[in-house]
Amino acid sequence: MRQVLIGIGIVVIVMSIVFAQTDNHAAAPGASKSLADIRRAIAEGNQKWSEGWGKGDAAMVAAIFADDGVQLSSGGKVFKGPQQISDHQKAEMQSADPGVKVSVTTATVWLDGDTAYETGKYKYEYAEKGKPGVDEGQYVTIWRHQKDGSWKLSMDMGVPQK
Repeated sequence: MRQVLIGIGIVVIVMSIVFAQTDNHAAAPGASKSLADIRRAIAEGNQKWSEGWGKGDAAMVAAIFADDGVQLSSGGKVFKGPQQISDHQKAEMQSADPGVKVSVTTATVWLDGDTAYETGKYKYEYAEKGKPGVDEGQYVTIWRHQKDGSWKLSMDMGVPQK
């Protein structure tokens, strides 16, 4: 219960920062193409996440992150950079039987210059030693526009539903 409350507190803090830094929560009329572009980029990133988990390919998941990207675990650990994130994802993947099904559903995207903030819901359907399991919850991500024109995860944090 304490981890859930800490996770919710972190989400509230992150979202407070997001709202404080964003002048409006929807794109201006002339920016709709930019918002549509980032929504497509986020959808592609989320698809790669799901595909990487389905294949058990931790490197594919870690490749979505920027070089300075961080992943915050529900247990309070911070993983920095693609290598640590890949190692963490690999360990998580190895704890489940092959063929994990992941769904990621974006709820909201805010665009502020070269930074996009995303919230949504996730669901992992898996088996562990043949026993079925489900892990689901909400998430907050920060995506940053890269020099090569791509969008990569700068921060990812999931809050499990208990």
